[in-house]
Formats: sequence, C-alpha cells, structure tokens
Amino acid sequence: MNRIIWALGAVFVLISTGCGPKLIPGLQIELADTPEHRTLLKIMESFRAAYEKKDVDGLVALASARFYEKSGSSDTKDDYNYEGLREHFTKHFKMIDKVVLEYSFKAVRIEGETATIDYHFKTRYLMKLPSGDKWQVTNDINRMNLVRENNEWKVLSGL
Repeated sequence: MNRIIWALGAVFVLISTGCGPKLIPGLQIELADTPEHRTLLKIMESFRAAYEKKDVDGLVALASARFYEKSGSSDTKDDYNYEGLREHFTKHFKMIDKVVLEYSFKAVRIEGETATIDYHFKTRYLMKLPSGDKWQVTNDINRMNLVRENNEWKVLSGL
C-alpha cells in the first residue's frame, strides 16, 4: 500500500512539474521562457537604462515611426508623436537629475504582431525648480504597446 501511495505521489510530482512551460526566473509574474518574451524584457531594460542615463537617442531608437503618446489626459495639447518624442524627453531631462527608474511586470502579452507590457514603475529624481531643487517620486502603473516591424519589436506608446 505504501509503495502505491509513494508511486502515485511520484507520478503526481512529475506530471505537475514536468508538463508546464519553463518560466523566466526572477520575475513577479509567471512568464514562459521564450525568445520573444526575452526580447520584450530586454526592451524594458533598454528603456530603463536609457531613461536613467537621460539618453534621448536611446529612447527614440526604441520607438516605432508610428509612435503616439496620449499622456493620459483628455487634453490633446500634451500628446506627442514620434517627431515630438525627442523634444518631449529633451525638455523633461533638462528639468531633472539623479534619475532612478525601477519597474516590475504586471503582465506581458503577445498577440500576433503586437505586444503589451503592463508594468508598475517608481521613478525618483531631483527636480530643478526656480525655488530650489526638490526630490520627486512617481509611483504608477503603465502599459507599453509594441508592434513588430521588420522582425523587430518597436514601441507604439508607453515610453
């Protein structure tokens, strides 16, 4: 009887651990370890590195020519497209220093030629103000939308 229970337990362990996809370790979500998922994670890391370095060219290189950012408001005056992306980050980076960006994934999805990355982020930076420098912290959730162009993932929005 004990052998049967042990054998059934062993079979259960093998089935429950051996049948699922291999997952990317170290993430807050379960994400299958595929080349496509790894590429999307590298894009997020490139975004973080470029943002912290205040590397406008690095950020623009991640974007699709069809990039469009609505800025999260109903007022279209603060929206910008690919051509405005460089100006947006150039102005933004002139006002801040000592930038730190941390993120964690909420969800990563690929559907054909499009992908979305939902992520929680926290930025800390020193804001340069006429009244004096002041530390700022932003803690929010964002969605990065991507599209495959010429076999390469490019960001449509969410930088």
